[in-house]
Amino acid sequence: MKKITLLFLVAYSQLLFAQKYFQQEVNYKIDVRLNDKDHALHAFETFEYTNNSPNELLELYIHIWPNAYKNNNTALAKQLTENKELAFYYSKPEERGFIDSLDFKVNGAKVAWEYDAKNIDICKIILPSPLVPGGKITVSTPFYVKIPSGEFSRLGHIEQQYQITQWYPKPAVYDARGWNAMPYLDQGEFYSEFGSFDVSITLPENYVLGATGDLQNAEEIEWLTKKAKETEAKTEFDVKDNKFPESSSKTKTLHFIQSNVHDFAWFCDKRYHVLKGEVELPQSKRKVTTWAMFTNQYAKLWKKSLPYLHDATYYYSLWNGDYPYNHITAVDGALSAGGGMEYPNITVIGGVGDDFSLETVIMHEAGHNWFYGILGSNEREYAWMDEGINSLNELRYIQTKYPDKKLVGNFATKKLAKTLDINNYFQRSQYYLMYLFNARKNEDQACQIHSADYTNFNYGAIVYSKTATLFYYLKEYLGEEKFDSIMHQYFETWKFKHPQPEDIREVFEKETGKELSWFFNDLIGTTKKLDYKIIKAGVNKKGDNYLVIKNTQKVRGPFSVSGFKDGKRTASMWFEGFNGKQEFAFVPGEFDKYVIDYSEDMPEFNRKNNNYNAKKLFKKVEPIRFQFLSSIENGNRTQVCFTPVVGWNNYDKTMLGLAFYNTSIPQKKFEYLLMPMFSLNTKDINGIYNIAYNIFPQTNIKKNAVQRFTASLSVKKFNEEFSSDILNNKIYNSFIKIQPKIEIESKKKFARSTKKEIITIRNVSIIRGNRPNIEMPSLIVSDSSYNYLVNEIKYRFSNQKPINPYSFEFNFQIGLLKSFAKVFTEFNYKISYPKSKKGTNIRLFAGKFISPSANPYFGFAMSGNTDYLYDYTLLARSRDAAWLQNNQVINNDGAFKNITTNTPSTNWLTALNLSIDIPKVPLAVYADLGLSSTSNKAMVYNTGVAVKIIPNVFEVYFPAVMSSNLNMLSYGEKIRIALHINAANPFNLLKNASL
Repeated sequence: MKKITLLFLVAYSQLLFAQKYFQQEVNYKIDVRLNDKDHALHAFETFEYTNNSPNELLELYIHIWPNAYKNNNTALAKQLTENKELAFYYSKPEERGFIDSLDFKVNGAKVAWEYDAKNIDICKIILPSPLVPGGKITVSTPFYVKIPSGEFSRLGHIEQQYQITQWYPKPAVYDARGWNAMPYLDQGEFYSEFGSFDVSITLPENYVLGATGDLQNAEEIEWLTKKAKETEAKTEFDVKDNKFPESSSKTKTLHFIQSNVHDFAWFCDKRYHVLKGEVELPQSKRKVTTWAMFTNQYAKLWKKSLPYLHDATYYYSLWNGDYPYNHITAVDGALSAGGGMEYPNITVIGGVGDDFSLETVIMHEAGHNWFYGILGSNEREYAWMDEGINSLNELRYIQTKYPDKKLVGNFATKKLAKTLDINNYFQRSQYYLMYLFNARKNEDQACQIHSADYTNFNYGAIVYSKTATLFYYLKEYLGEEKFDSIMHQYFETWKFKHPQPEDIREVFEKETGKELSWFFNDLIGTTKKLDYKIIKAGVNKKGDNYLVIKNTQKVRGPFSVSGFKDGKRTASMWFEGFNGKQEFAFVPGEFDKYVIDYSEDMPEFNRKNNNYNAKKLFKKVEPIRFQFLSSIENGNRTQVCFTPVVGWNNYDKTMLGLAFYNTSIPQKKFEYLLMPMFSLNTKDINGIYNIAYNIFPQTNIKKNAVQRFTASLSVKKFNEEFSSDILNNKIYNSFIKIQPKIEIESKKKFARSTKKEIITIRNVSIIRGNRPNIEMPSLIVSDSSYNYLVNEIKYRFSNQKPINPYSFEFNFQIGLLKSFAKVFTEFNYKISYPKSKKGTNIRLFAGKFISPSANPYFGFAMSGNTDYLYDYTLLARSRDAAWLQNNQVINNDGAFKNITTNTPSTNWLTALNLSIDIPKVPLAVYADLGLSSTSNKAMVYNTGVAVKIIPNVFEVYFPAVMSSNLNMLSYGEKIRIALHINAANPFNLLKNASL
C-alpha cells in the first residue's frame, strides 16, 4: 500500500512539473554579408539552444522561411493566391527567393537533417543524442539567401532598398503543447523563442541601416547623428529624385547586440535621410533614443515622424509598462504586407497619404514592441492577443490625442458630412462598424481561431477591430484605472515570456475578482452576439424608477443605461449581464428617455432597439430623418434615404423620379426600395418597388446548412412598345411584372472557400395592357390573353477562385396561361491570363423544352422581344424600334453576339461561346457555335471582334465571319451592343434607375 501511495505521489509530482510553465532559450551569433548586385545574403549562424522543458528532445524543428518564396506550392504562395494577390503566382524565377547552402552541425559534429514533408520552409535536425532537461547544445550552419522581390511579402528588395526579415534559420517554439513548427504566411504572423542576438552585418559603406538591437560601432553612430542634423536642417526634398547612388567600393561591418527579444530584422537604403530624438518613459524616467529613416518620396510627412514615435513609446509605456530597450526605430520601406510591419526595436512603414495615416501606422507598429515583442504570444494561433490588444491601444491613443477626430477626418467638418449624417461618428466608430459589417450577415468569425482560417476581410474586421472594440468595452465596464492596473500586472507577469489566452484571463479574473466567461469564452471565443433591448421603463407605483430589459442574444455581458431629461443625460448606470428578461431599479430622478449604451462603448449587435421614450406615444420609434443618398446606420434616427433618379427607354423616353430606400451600413434584415418615375413622354407613373427580408441563421455550421434566406417581393412597371389604331392614335403598351422570390444561399464548408451555392425560387406574373396616350391617360386596359405566369427554380454553383474561376447553372421553368415547360443549363469557365484580369471565357449552353410552345423559344441570338420574364434592362423591346430592339445583346440561350435570321427552336438548342481577350487593349475575339432542332443538323456560327468600352458592362460586337444560313442581313444590322445592367439586385439604385 505504501509503495502504491509513493508511486502515486511521484506520478502526481511529475504531472504537476509537466504542467508548469517553461520556456526554451536561444542565443544567436550571426555574421552576414549583403551582395547588392545579386540581391543575396551570405551568412554563417551559430545558436546555443537551452532545453528548459521537462522533456528529452530528439530533434529540433527549424524555420527556414526564405523558402516560402521558392515556388507556387508553398503555404505562402497558396495563401497569396487565395487572397487574390497574384504577383507571386505569376512572378519570374529570378524574382523569387530561397535559402540554401545549409550544413547543420551540433556541437561541431555534422548531423542529419531533412525538409518537412509538407512545407519546404520548415526542416528538422535529428539530434545525435537526446537533449535532456536543462541541457544545452550549439548548432551552427552556413546559409545563403536569395532575396525575393519586395512586391510579395515582408522579406524582399525593391532595387537596392532591402527589408531583411525572417531571413535566418530559427528554431520553432517548443512549449507545453509541443513543437510549434509553422510555415511562413502573409496573413498570420509569428511565434519565436526569446534569447539574445549578436549580429554583424557587412555591406557597402554608403548604406544607412536600421536594425534590431544596440549598434556597437561608435563611428557609425556618429555618422548617423551627423546625418540626422543635416536632415533636421533640410527644408526641401526633391520628391522626384529617388535614384539609387552607386554602391561604395568600401564596405563596413555593423555590430548589433540585443537580449530579451525573439527576432532580428534589418533594413537598409543608400538614400535614407535620418532623424534622431529622445523620449522619457513615464514610470522609470529612463530615456530612449528614437530614430526615423526615410527617402525623398514621403519626406514631407516623415519630417514630422519623431513625435509619433515619442508619443507611441510614452503612451504604451503609460498604459502597459515601460519600454525595456534602448532605442525604437521606424523606417520608410517598400512594404507589400499591409501598411506596416513590426519587429523588435524597429518597424517598417509602407506608403502613406497624409500625416494622420503615417502617425497611426507608426504608432500601431511601434506598439507591437509590447504586444508581440515583449509579450510574445503565439500570433499564428491567437492573433487577437497581439493585433487585437494592440489595436485597443491604437484606439486609446487616437482618442487621447485627438478626442474630436471624426470618422472621415476633415471631411466631417464640411456641410456635406452633415447632410450625409456622418458628422457625429468619431474615429473609434470604425472599429465597431468594421466588426458589424459581417456580423450582421453572420459572416463574422470568432476572435480566437487560427490566423490562416480568416477571410481576408475578417482578419482585419475581427482580429483587429472586433478585439479592440471588446477590450474597450471591458475597459469602460471595469473603469480605466482598474483596467490599466490589470494591464500593468499582465505586463510585469508575462514580459519576455509566451502568455496564452488562459494566462491573460487569469490575470483579469484574479485582479477583478469577477468570473469573465462572458468575455473570454463568448465574445472572444465564439461569434455569439451582444444585444440588449429596453422593453419598458418609467416609475412604478412606489415612485421608484425601473427598467425592464431583455437580452435578445446569448451573451450575458454587462450593459449600461443612461437617463435623459429634456435632451440632457443626467444619470448613467452599469448593470451585470443576464439571460432572458429582467427588471432593474434605476437611479432616482425624473427622466423622459432611457438609452442603452449611449456612449457606444459596447459591441451592441443592434442599436436600433436601445432607446425608450417614456413620454412619447411611440416609445421605441425614433424621429424620421430623410437622408440624401445613404449613411451609416444611426440608432437614434429612423433613416429614410432618398436620391433623384433618371431613366430612359424608347417608349417612355426620359423618366424622372425619386428613390426612397433604407439601405445603409451595415446591412439590415428588412430592406425596401420605392422608386416612382414619371415619364415625360407618356405621362405615366412607372417605376420599381421592392421589399425584402433577410434571415441570416446564427446556429452552428454543423447544425445549419443555410447562410442566408431572403424573401422578397418586387413590382416594376414600364411601357414596352407603341403602335397606332385606326384613327392613327399612338397606343402605348405597358407591362407590370410582379415577382415574389425566395433565395437560399448555402453555408460554406469553411469561411475562406471561394465556392458559393444559391437556390432561387420565384414566380413571375406579367400583366400587359395598352391605352391611348392622350384620350385615356389614367386607364390601362388589360387583355388577359397577353398575361401569363412563370414558375422557376434555379440552382447556381460558382467557384470564384482567382485563377480559372467557373460557374454552373441549372434552371427549370413552367409557364401557366402561356403553357410550356423547359429545362436549360449553362456552364462558364475562364482561363485566366498572367498578371491580368483578362482571360479566355468559355460558355456552354444546352436547353430542352419538355412541353413546347410557340413562345417562348430557344434562339441563337436573343433580342428585346424575347425577354419574356422581363429580367433584362433593355432600351427597346419591340420591332417598332428595330435597331434598338434587335441590336442589344441578351446574354442567354445561344448567346450569339450578332443578330441572326435562323428559325427559333421550340424543342432543343446547344451552343458554345468563346471570348478571347487581347492583352493590353480593350478588345476581344469571339466565336459562337451552335446546333438546334431547327438548324437542319448544320452547325451555325459567327465570329468577330468585341470592343470592350466598359468590360462586362458596355461592349460593341462587330462580326467578321458568319455561317451562310445566318448571313442574311446588312452589316450594320449585324452589329450589336451589350448593356449588361444587372437589374436582379433591387437595392442597387444606379443600376435599376436605368430601366
